[in-house]
Amino acid sequence: MSNLVDISALGNLEPVQAIDLSVVPEAPKKAFSFPRAGVYTIVAPEVIPAEAFGKTQAGNLSARVDPKIVGPTNEGYELRFTNLSAKVYQDSRTGLDTSQVAQYLQAFGITEQLTGDPQQAANLIASTAGQTAEVYADWVAEHRPSKFKLSGMKNFPSDGAGGYVSYIEHPDPDVQGPTGDRLRLRANLVVKRWIAKSN
Repeated sequence: MSNLVDISALGNLEPVQAIDLSVVPEAPKKAFSFPRAGVYTIVAPEVIPAEAFGKTQAGNLSARVDPKIVGPTNEGYELRFTNLSAKVYQDSRTGLDTSQVAQYLQAFGITEQLTGDPQQAANLIASTAGQTAEVYADWVAEHRPSKFKLSGMKNFPSDGAGGYVSYIEHPDPDVQGPTGDRLRLRANLVVKRWIAKSN
């Protein structure tokens, strides 16, 4: 060993227990915890390619922008199947015209007027790649064939410890899963509201 250091000036040091450095302890694995309903900071995908855009049945621009959570908990969890539509509707709370695309862009601090041109909207959505925003996310479990849908974490069964179980048995006992048992529906965490960034 060529890096020898003289520590004799420190005086008498107490010897310590030997440690085998060839043995690397494994860090304990953290148990997966399904994200609770709440406000999260998310990051948009690093790239939002042309393939992320489509057309709704009504002919409006749509975009799939599956963001990932970056805080305050559940970092890295992807909010899959996050689809936006450019269809304009009137916000019942404010009486103003809005759209999912408009609310998404406002969450990223974009205040440019949407002209109604789908190309402009697509360009603005693409410009959010890799940027952060805040959302309110909540649980949804759905079985489309039977038209059953349960929304809201607080509507799921209690786990007995102050939280909620992230799945529910289908309310119709005749709806069965692949093994013949009653169908169990898992919650998905979905964006319920894009929180406008204040400038």
